[in-house]
Amino acid sequence: MELRRVYDQVDWSTTSLGHPDTWPRALRRVLELALETRFAIVICWGPDLEMLYNQAYAGMIGDKHPTALGRPVREVFAEAWDGLEPLFAQARSGEAVWFEDLPVVMDRHGHPEETYFTFSYSPVRDDDGEVAGVMDVAVETTRQVQDHRRLELLTRLGDLASELQPPAEIAAKALDVLSTAPLDLPEVDLQLPGGPLRLPPPPTALQARQVVVEERPAGRLAWVRIPAALGGESPGVLAARLSELIPLDGAYRDFLRLAAATVGDGLSAAASYEAERRRANLQQWQAQRLAGLVAVAQALPTVETEDDVLRVLGRGAVGLLGADGIVLGLLEEGILRVRGDERDPAVGALGAALRGTAVVADDGTAAWPLWVGDRVIGALGLSWRVPRELAAEDTDVLSALAASTAQALDRVRATNAERSAAAAVRTMAETLQRSLLTSAPQPEHLETAVRYLPAAEHAQVGGDWHDAFLTAAGAACLVIGDVTGHDQDAAAAMGQVRNLLRGIGYSLEVSPAAALAALDRAMRDLGVGALATGILATVEPLEGSPTWRLRWSNAGHMPPLVVDPDGTVELLRTSPDLLLGLDAGFVRADHVHGLAPGATVLLYTDGLIERRGASLDDGLAWLAETAGRFAGLGPEQLCDGVLQLVEGHAEDDVAVLAVRVRP
Repeated sequence: MELRRVYDQVDWSTTSLGHPDTWPRALRRVLELALETRFAIVICWGPDLEMLYNQAYAGMIGDKHPTALGRPVREVFAEAWDGLEPLFAQARSGEAVWFEDLPVVMDRHGHPEETYFTFSYSPVRDDDGEVAGVMDVAVETTRQVQDHRRLELLTRLGDLASELQPPAEIAAKALDVLSTAPLDLPEVDLQLPGGPLRLPPPPTALQARQVVVEERPAGRLAWVRIPAALGGESPGVLAARLSELIPLDGAYRDFLRLAAATVGDGLSAAASYEAERRRANLQQWQAQRLAGLVAVAQALPTVETEDDVLRVLGRGAVGLLGADGIVLGLLEEGILRVRGDERDPAVGALGAALRGTAVVADDGTAAWPLWVGDRVIGALGLSWRVPRELAAEDTDVLSALAASTAQALDRVRATNAERSAAAAVRTMAETLQRSLLTSAPQPEHLETAVRYLPAAEHAQVGGDWHDAFLTAAGAACLVIGDVTGHDQDAAAAMGQVRNLLRGIGYSLEVSPAAALAALDRAMRDLGVGALATGILATVEPLEGSPTWRLRWSNAGHMPPLVVDPDGTVELLRTSPDLLLGLDAGFVRADHVHGLAPGATVLLYTDGLIERRGASLDDGLAWLAETAGRFAGLGPEQLCDGVLQLVEGHAEDDVAVLAVRVRP
C-alpha cells in the first residue's frame, strides 16, 4: 500500500501526536526531509516516541508495517527494546548515537530473526529548541555481515588445503574451524568413514550438491555430501544443526555447499600430498623448499606491521617445515613481548634463543635467535604437534627464515618510528595553525561558522586563514585568505596579514576594496614580504527592506558562493583583482549582491576544490552541486557537510567560512 494512504488511514487522534495539522513545524520539517530521501529514516516523536517513517524504512521492518505507524517504538520493537532503550535515552539527552553492524534479534516475519544494522540516532529538537524526538537513519547490513563472516570461515577452511598433513589431521582442523562459526553452524560434524558421529547420519542417500534438511526436536538438521577432487568417491558428509534465527534461503544452502566443497578440497589436497610425498625424491623436495623460501623472502620486504611479518612466516613455516604453530618473541627495553598465540608450546623455547643460540627441544619446539648486526632483537619459535627431528636442510631453512625475519622486523620498527614522528609533527603543526585562527561572532541577525582542515598528505603549517569580526560600527566583516607557501614563514606572514586586515577593517569606515587597498599599502610599508589571495566582505541590512546586502572585494581568490533557501546556488564570479602584496597602488573594485532571508554565503580556500587531474572549473561545479544539497541547513551543518566529503584526501589546507541571514 502506498505510504501516503497509510498515513491517511491512521487515527492520529488516538496518539499523543494528535492531528497532523497540529504537529509542530520542526516535526513537519524533519518528516518532509525523511519522506523525500531514499535512505531508511524513522522519526520517533513525543514522550512515547511514536513512529513516523518513510517508504524505505517501511520495507526494512517487514510485517511490522503498516501497524507500526503512529505507535510507540517500544511496542513495535518489544523484542529488542532492552538493547535499544539505552540508545534512545542517550539520543534524547541530546547526544547522537552511531553504531556499525549492530546485531538485533527482530521479529518482522512472524519469527525471531538475526539482523544487523548500521544506524545513527540523532536528537530532533522542537520549535523551542528542546529535544522532542529521535531520528534514526538506518541501513540494514544483515546480508553483508553474514556474507563476510561466512567468507572468512571459508577462507580459513581453504587455507587448510596448503597444510601438508595427513587427511585425518586436516579433517580435525577443518572441524575445529567449522566449530568457530556458532551463529551459522550451532553444531557441526564431519562424518567420515570409520569415524565417530556427533550428529545423526543423513536420513537418505545424498546426491551431489544436494542439501537435505529435517526439522527435529533438537532443531533443524542439514546434511550435504563432501565432494571429492576429480570426481572420485566422496570422503564423507558434512552434518550441521542450523540456526533458528536465519531463514533457510538460497544463500544459507550455498554456504553449506561451499563449506563441504572447501573441506573436500582440503582433504583431497592432503591425500594428494601423501601420495606425492611418497613419489617425490629429495631433489624435488629441496626445489619446493627453495621456492617457498624465496617466496617468503620476497614477501617480507613488503610487510608493514609485526603482525604482517607473523602472517607471512606462518604461511612459510607451514609450507617449508610443516609447523603447526609459529610465534615471535620481541625484545623491547629488555622485556620479551610475544606476537602470536601465547599458549603455543614454542613460547617456552624463546628465552633460551634470546641468548644468541638456536634451540631444538625434544617436545616438538624450536627457537632461532633474530640477529640485527651484533645484537639479538628477538627470537622465532616454531612448534609441531608431533615432535620431529630437524635435519640439516631444516636448520638451514630456519636460519634463512630467521635472517629474513630479523631484517623485516628491523625495517618495520624503523618505519613505525618515522610514522610516529611524522604524526607528532603533524599534530603540532595543526595545533599551531588552529591557534592562529579565531572563532566567529554571532550577531543578532546572522549565523556564522568557520572551519579549518589541514591537508591530508603533509604535516606543515600553511597560510590558509578565515576571520570574522564586527567593525566599530557593528557591521559584520568576513575574511577568507591564503598566503602562498606551506611552512613556518607562510604561517607567520598569514598571522601578520590577518591582524593587519582585522585592524584596518575594524577601525576604518571604508568599503572592502578600500580596506584591501589600505592593507596593500600597510604590507608594503611594514615590510610584510608575502603574496596572498583573499576576500573581504561585509553583510549589512538594507534599510526599509527584508533583503540584506553582501559587499565584497576579491584579491585573486576563489569566487564567493551563495545558497538561497530554495536550493539555488550562485557562484559570484567577477574579474578578480591582483593578489595582495603585488602592487600597493592598485585600484581595487567593490561588488554587491542581494541576500534574501535564509540565504547563506560560503567563502573558502582553493584546497576545498582542487583535485589532482581536475580543473578548477570542475571543482567549482562540484562545490556548487554539493552546497545545494545542504540548502535550508545552518552554516555549521553546511561547513561540516562539505568538509566531510574531502576529509582524509584534501591535497591542500582548507579554510571555510559560512554566514547565513537568519530567516
